[in-house]
Amino acid sequence: MQFRNIWLILAVLTLFLTSACARPPQLNGTVFDTPVAAYDIAGTNYDGTPFRLSDTRGKITMVFFGYTFCPDVCPFTLADLKQVSEKLGDKASAFAVVFITVDPERDTLDKMKPYVQAFNPAFYGVRMEGEALEAAKTTFGIYAAKSEVQTGSSASYFVDHTAALYVIDRAGNLRETLPYDAGPEQILSDVEYWLQAG
Repeated sequence: MQFRNIWLILAVLTLFLTSACARPPQLNGTVFDTPVAAYDIAGTNYDGTPFRLSDTRGKITMVFFGYTFCPDVCPFTLADLKQVSEKLGDKASAFAVVFITVDPERDTLDKMKPYVQAFNPAFYGVRMEGEALEAAKTTFGIYAAKSEVQTGSSASYFVDHTAALYVIDRAGNLRETLPYDAGPEQILSDVEYWLQAG
């Protein structure tokens, strides 16, 4: 009887450990219960070539809206994504970063090119204007508005904007949003999960 109880305990323990291992890891953002086809953003990459979001199919793609004059959140986020890309090693070829400017008035391609390349030349730096930009912002739920500031004798502005990261899977579906303060380790963990999920 005692021998049978030991086997029962071992069987339950094995079942528990197996089911625990099978569960997906805790992701660090908000996951979409149902995958949603990502809006196919169309613009111009920092090198002057046409860009479409669908060009990144087959990769896990991170989309981030910002601008080059951003004093903090944008450079910090792109620096985090640079670390993620480096830590992925050989898997970095299956990872894409798309940085979209919400300030096309100042972010010319000449301005975008050195800015994006300073983080990683493989990252996309996409510029759109007018209705194309507004459609992308609306579809992704991006808020962006100028905030005027006075610097010395000349007027300037910042752009208050949504700073979330959008994770798109290999099939082009929006799967998760990560908060702006997600660190490189959290981002890396989620990217590796989606890479494995396919």
